[in-house]
Amino acid sequence: MGIPLLRGRELTAADMAPDAPPVALVTASTARKFWPHQDPIGKRLKRAWKSEWTTTVVGVTGDVNEYSLASRLPGFADGAVYVAYGSGARAGVPRPAEMTLVVRTTNSLESLAGALRKAVASINPDVPVSEMQTLSAVISESLEAPRSTMWLFAIFAALALLLGAVGVYGVISYSVVERTPEIGIRLALGAEKREVMLLVMGQGARMALIGVTIGVAVALALTRFLASLLYGVQPSDRMTFTVVSTLLLGVALLASYLPARRATKVDPMVALRYE
Repeated sequence: MGIPLLRGRELTAADMAPDAPPVALVTASTARKFWPHQDPIGKRLKRAWKSEWTTTVVGVTGDVNEYSLASRLPGFADGAVYVAYGSGARAGVPRPAEMTLVVRTTNSLESLAGALRKAVASINPDVPVSEMQTLSAVISESLEAPRSTMWLFAIFAALALLLGAVGVYGVISYSVVERTPEIGIRLALGAEKREVMLLVMGQGARMALIGVTIGVAVALALTRFLASLLYGVQPSDRMTFTVVSTLLLGVALLASYLPARRATKVDPMVALRYE
């Protein structure tokens, strides 16, 4: 499964022997919760309704998210305890109603399905094998809900970006019309077309910079509400904020370009007579 062993040893086949003492692995969060600032190796565990401390901790593993890549199973406490199959009954743990068999292979699921069923049947023909899936398919299913939510956010974000670009274009276009006499005077006094373009686009850049600054501040304040929808990236990831801010500024400058280009084509004589 790729769960790292942080301390101690792993469970072995010897731990499943009928006369083997019950042992268990605990996750790092479980160790911190029950034995803070202590060595959990050698500590004892028991079921809540049992009086005997029957199970010995022999190792500590990394934490896992059992519900999805981004969260634990709702209603369950932090951490987990792993016991060897068969030894759980000796520790007062009932046998599970179902089990999950994990196989590491380079073959396809279709080519392996028959061999897996035969292997299980050779051990116990009464045990059915169903719902075979690749781990990538399991991960994909666990992410369906957050993926749908993020797609919805992405659509609304794209619409907001489009509306923002249209708004910047409209404001800059109106500003160019209002400043036509000023632009005409600048051109008549020898201003270069490049200078006029920079003047107009600079106005759009200032508007975008103010908007991005406010947007980043609000986004940082709201990131904690999106943490459960993210995996593999921090809610306040610096690279994400940098890329998005650059994209927004780029779109604003692009929306300002057409009005700025139109301003450079103003005839100074016509502009001076403009009312």
